[in-house]
Amino acid sequence: MQNDNDRILICLSPAPSNRMIIEAAVGMCRSSRTDMTALFIETSAYSQLSPQDKARLQENMALARDAGAQVEVVSGEDIPFQIAEYARRTGIRRIVIGQSVFSGHRLFRRPDFSEELLRYLPDAELHIIPDGHRKARYRPQLSQPVRQSAVGLDILVSLFTLSAATLLGALFYRLGFSSSNIMMTYLLGVTLIAAGTSHRGYSLASAAAAVLLFNYFFVQPRFSLRVLESGYPVTFGVMFLTSFITGTLAVRLKATAHQAAQTAYRTRIISDTDQMLAKARTREEILEVCTHQLRELLEQPFELLDASIPVESIHGETEVLPLQVQSRTYARVRIDVHEKPLEISEHGILLSILGECAFALENERYAREKEEAAVQIENERLRSTLLRSISHDLRTPLTSISGIASSLLSHEDSFDADTRHGLYETIYTDSLWLTNMVENLLASTRLENNEAHLHFSDEVLEDIIEEAVSHVRSFSPSRDITVLSPSELLLVHVDAGLILQLLVNLLNNAVEHTPSGSAIRVSSVKEGDHVLVSVADDGPGVPDEDKERIFDMFYTGSDPVSDGRRSLGFGLALCRTIVRAHGGDIHVSDNSPHGSVFSFTLPAEEVSLNE
Repeated sequence: MQNDNDRILICLSPAPSNRMIIEAAVGMCRSSRTDMTALFIETSAYSQLSPQDKARLQENMALARDAGAQVEVVSGEDIPFQIAEYARRTGIRRIVIGQSVFSGHRLFRRPDFSEELLRYLPDAELHIIPDGHRKARYRPQLSQPVRQSAVGLDILVSLFTLSAATLLGALFYRLGFSSSNIMMTYLLGVTLIAAGTSHRGYSLASAAAAVLLFNYFFVQPRFSLRVLESGYPVTFGVMFLTSFITGTLAVRLKATAHQAAQTAYRTRIISDTDQMLAKARTREEILEVCTHQLRELLEQPFELLDASIPVESIHGETEVLPLQVQSRTYARVRIDVHEKPLEISEHGILLSILGECAFALENERYAREKEEAAVQIENERLRSTLLRSISHDLRTPLTSISGIASSLLSHEDSFDADTRHGLYETIYTDSLWLTNMVENLLASTRLENNEAHLHFSDEVLEDIIEEAVSHVRSFSPSRDITVLSPSELLLVHVDAGLILQLLVNLLNNAVEHTPSGSAIRVSSVKEGDHVLVSVADDGPGVPDEDKERIFDMFYTGSDPVSDGRRSLGFGLALCRTIVRAHGGDIHVSDNSPHGSVFSFTLPAEEVSLNE
């Protein structure tokens, strides 16, 4: 298993040589069979980069991503410190940088960058790739339209603030305030200029201007730049340094606040994504969350594509990003960057959203495969139970039928009429049980698989009950089966054939679990919009531990049937399936003083008499 210490960290930049650094790192990864992380440090100066530099940076990030690197974006001003912190947090010790990648503008210039990085991370394994252009160091170009559009407003802010500080100082001078109080107004003005302008140069220039204005308007001799007292040059120097340091700190504070706002926005987006994904259960819901979050983040048009669509078939000025976990791709996002390219901050959040959604899709796939495997295991278990039950429980009636038939074929004349009649009755009873068992199995399978077509009609419940009782009485004359007729005509909206089979199963169950001479009572009563039907017997009853599972398929209870045959557990399971198909419920309770009561409900219909 790969250790994070074996991973390689490369630093991304808009420098032309960064492409060579990425390719060198890719070669190192292939030779050592390790993974790679590409890191870009977004500083406050990133927004001033020219469109060419931003486009080149996007190309370098795409190159790293296509090479299999995990692309990360971190905000901060101290680039070596941010790289060291990321490497320390992730446990990466192998870092690849360019020799002059940070030279030039402050965003990239660190004269002793490698020494600073090793000072922050002494145990790092640093790989420095020469760029081959030592005589022509790369200098990122600032975006001229941005600077020109901001310079006018910055100058106005600086002039207005210094003028306001001078007027306030003049008021303090008339009121007799000391020169130190007047000096504080200029310090306040320099601080406001540093906070309200877009470049540190304005705070530096305003610090020098504040010293000159203070000298000109408020130091004797006034309205000149001459100083009579020998201590004032030191005062002016201290004032300039104080103004400059205050302005510099204000600029850094503003940059830090901007980065904190970016981090807070990124954290909120990722947090919202995590919360929404936690509620998503299906693949469709996860992709819907992904689409919603991308719509909140991006201003560019985008499209969520199926993973089966090859990247080569996607044309136009677009950027295609995968929802991918390791080598498995679940979907792709096509983003139109023709009118507006992606910002680095958007790119980092976008990759995080896609990564979270990809992991959610991975977990959903695992859960679905686990559920399918569990269903398959359960089906195999039921299949094995069915075959085992059939092979065991059908052996007795089939052996009885074949044995009696063999005896009749060989020695029919040696049996008297009563004996032959008894043998014929046994064959008939066993064959009837086999027929009922097959019908119950087929009916239960069709209902469970939603393959049965129910034919509902309005039926008189008492007629169905009488037919079921008549059917069971014909081969169970030793049981006293009684029907307790209701006081009113009960009409139900049911499939008459299924309800007849349901009642026959309940009556057969009562016959088989009660001794000869037992009483079985069938009753029905209307309760609201339902009809309650009960089959009660005075047998040994159902143990409490069997009541919750007695309607499960293949469950035969803790006490085996006395004849050892009807123990497949189809009958009561089919009863529950039929009742639920009619929108009712079935349960078992104790009879008083002993025995069981099987009760079920059916939807009732109002009886209308046409005169």
